[in-house]
Amino acid sequence: MKIDRRFFTESLVVRLGIALGAIVLLALAATISATVFAELSTGKAAAINLAGSLRMQSYWITLQVLRSGDIGRPPAELQQAMTEFDSRLTSPLLAGGIPADTADPTRRAYDRVAATWSGTLKPAVARVVTEGAPARDAFVARMAAYVLDVDRLVYLLEHDLEQRIQALRLIQGAGLFAIVVVMFISLYLMHAQVIVPLGDLLQCARRVRVGDFSVRARHSGEDELGQLGQSFNYMVEDLSRSYATLEARVVEKTEQLARTNVSLEVLYNITRALAENPLTQATLDGVMRDIERVVGLKAGAICAREEGDRRGFPVALHAGSEQAKSWCQQERCYECLSATAESGVRVVGSGEERMLSVPLSEGGKGYGVMLLQLPPGMQIEDWKIKLLESIGHHIGAAFATAKRSDQRRGIALLEERSVIARELHDSLAQSLSYLKIQVTRLKQHLNANDTREQALEVVEELKLGINNAYRQLRELLTTFRLRIDGRGLSEAIQETIREFSQRARIEILLHDRLLGHELDSSEQIHVLQVVREALTNVEHHAHARCADVRLAIDQGRVRVTVDDDGVGIRDAEPPTHHYGLAIMRDRAATLGGILQVAKRPSGGTRVELEFAPRGPFQIAVNQTSSVAA
Repeated sequence: MKIDRRFFTESLVVRLGIALGAIVLLALAATISATVFAELSTGKAAAINLAGSLRMQSYWITLQVLRSGDIGRPPAELQQAMTEFDSRLTSPLLAGGIPADTADPTRRAYDRVAATWSGTLKPAVARVVTEGAPARDAFVARMAAYVLDVDRLVYLLEHDLEQRIQALRLIQGAGLFAIVVVMFISLYLMHAQVIVPLGDLLQCARRVRVGDFSVRARHSGEDELGQLGQSFNYMVEDLSRSYATLEARVVEKTEQLARTNVSLEVLYNITRALAENPLTQATLDGVMRDIERVVGLKAGAICAREEGDRRGFPVALHAGSEQAKSWCQQERCYECLSATAESGVRVVGSGEERMLSVPLSEGGKGYGVMLLQLPPGMQIEDWKIKLLESIGHHIGAAFATAKRSDQRRGIALLEERSVIARELHDSLAQSLSYLKIQVTRLKQHLNANDTREQALEVVEELKLGINNAYRQLRELLTTFRLRIDGRGLSEAIQETIREFSQRARIEILLHDRLLGHELDSSEQIHVLQVVREALTNVEHHAHARCADVRLAIDQGRVRVTVDDDGVGIRDAEPPTHHYGLAIMRDRAATLGGILQVAKRPSGGTRVELEFAPRGPFQIAVNQTSSVAA
């Protein structure tokens, strides 16, 4: 691959890289030289210490020689001192600090010290022990000269170490000087070729920022900053050409954003007004005032119509719109109502009677139109048409919501009437039929001149039936009163528990695990009646001190349990006077469930109702189970 020479001569990065590389190489050379000299000087300090200790050890040997002659001690300490001298003289630490070259002065001084010790002084010590004072004097004289040789060895070792340190200083000083020189050259290049061009570019950028597009960068060479300067000059030229149209675009975007903000504000106000207030003429008048303020068209009227009806009726009519009043005539409805969700906003009429018809729709279904007066020759903008269409959708959604609310209230009323009719038929109507039968029996006994006892028996049964019918009527009135209050099943059962607790002086606890939306209105009535009937039995027959009412749901089935700690139900209850159990079983059958009445192992009676609800909750449970399967 061929490399252009100009890359090395014109590239600022390469030049700065060469300068930094030279600094790194010089620093590396200084570091390597320092490492080499340090490695060569390893052991010099230990060798100097051992050589100096030879001088002290020679003094110690001389002292031991003198003392051995004076006090006649055995030569054990002298022999130990000589052995220590030998070990120090031949120590690897001392030998490692001596050059291996035999011509080196330090090597010659060490060889001389070693030869003098082994060839002269050690034999002299032996003669001192055997010959006495003359040999001792000769040894002391020779030891004085030997100490001078040891001093010479120490001096040479110290001199060699100092020379090495001096050479290291010289190399490091030269390297530092070279690094400083290269650094000054690099700083000069940095100033001349980086800082000055960058300063010029920054100054040009500041002037461009304040709108001066006549400025140009002076540094436009072949290096990187020169190429950056050329690109900057091209950019300034492009900016100067595009800046002329930028202000107009900014104004246009600002107006567009302002229109968007106004549209969002009016849509929010209209949506909030329609959601928080009933759909009355006052509410719609406020909506038309907002439209008139934003769109600039005088609002005329809001006309509603039923599905399939060819005519509409004004639900809101602007007080100052005489033109809209003239338009709101039955024979001209077809012109206004021609605007639909598919056709969008339409202009109806001509000349002085031009009107803008905005469809009120939701989900593709039309609920009417909104009329706005359109001055002659005026062309409405697109954003206003889109805004009016959005407002029409919101008003149509408000009409649809109001209509659905009316339908829900009607359905709820019909359901409530159906529940009341079914309850009357299942309870009070049957009791009245029973009473009618008893009256017929009583007439038969009276006509047949039967005994007084037979007639009284029918009268007692008639009295019992009347009491039972009265009790059922009272229960129904209580139940319907609880339902009319709108507090739901849980609150109704709690009020029932409070009623029976105060009346029978029994402690009754409620454990409700239902969420409150599992049962429809009919199922709630049946559950409430079963609980009341079970608590009535506890009050009249159980002789209990406390009772528990539990409502729970498990695997899609509702379980209602009433427990007491009374005497418990007998194994074979006679059918007479037990209308409550029959009523509860009838209600369980109506729910499609099972009613069980049994003794509790711990004492008392348990009444348990279990059934599968038919409301939306059960549908959701079935769907979840099918998906899991």
